[in-house]
Amino acid sequence: MNNYFFLELDTTGPQITLYAPDYTGLDYCPVRVEGDELLDSTLDLYVVDSKGNRFDAIISHQGTYFEGSIPFHSLAPGIATIHARARDTVFNQSNVAEKTILVYGQDEVKSLKIETAETALVIVDSEGSLEIELGKSLSFIESDSLGPNTLLVVGAFPVLSQIVAAEIEARSDLMQYQFGNTVKLEAYFKDFDGNPVDPSNIKLVVYDSKLSVIATIPVTSENRVELGHYFYLYTLPSGTNPKVIHYEWYAEIQGSPTVKRETLKLVFV
Repeated sequence: MNNYFFLELDTTGPQITLYAPDYTGLDYCPVRVEGDELLDSTLDLYVVDSKGNRFDAIISHQGTYFEGSIPFHSLAPGIATIHARARDTVFNQSNVAEKTILVYGQDEVKSLKIETAETALVIVDSEGSLEIELGKSLSFIESDSLGPNTLLVVGAFPVLSQIVAAEIEARSDLMQYQFGNTVKLEAYFKDFDGNPVDPSNIKLVVYDSKLSVIATIPVTSENRVELGHYFYLYTLPSGTNPKVIHYEWYAEIQGSPTVKRETLKLVFV
């Protein structure tokens, strides 16, 4: 009798998603790379700034994800792109995940105080010759006053359409929600092996555009849908001028913190 056996090989690479803020200064930028399965500790992570310079980075390996902060102190102001590629525990390569970030530097933000999401913070051209009042509403800025190399930086989220040959285009990928509405926020918690789990110390933290805490809400068993699945009905703040808020699901799994952050774009209509 012939003896034989079947050998099944895992040849499918993991799928990863890269999370980072939409904008940052020349500071430390928080980054999270999440996979759909257990990941190897090797991560190819780097940033390419607006001048094409590459900066390699290392963040902490946490099983199914990587998390940490990348120093942006040496990056050129403008549009930077973070690139990430991981592999699973049998070395199958993942997809390449990318995230574009607006980096503002000292030349662009002298005497800057971020206070509102709907006004321009600073506008300068390549020669610094424009004299437009800080905080002046974008609706009052004449498009013919903007040159081909004009850089516009706004608070909270880029609300700019492409004016003349402006270097920064509008963000249109954020879902819009109306002021004062109630939204259902959901979270799915898993352990390092990818299995659903009920964590402890669950709370929902809401931030304004300056990352100041608006609310910290305890989440209890009343918000549990099933194992690892929780929700909360949150009433959005009132207002008229478009802005963004951020929310964070925080919990602890076997004593280890886990967070998930998202951004909501608020409009009147």
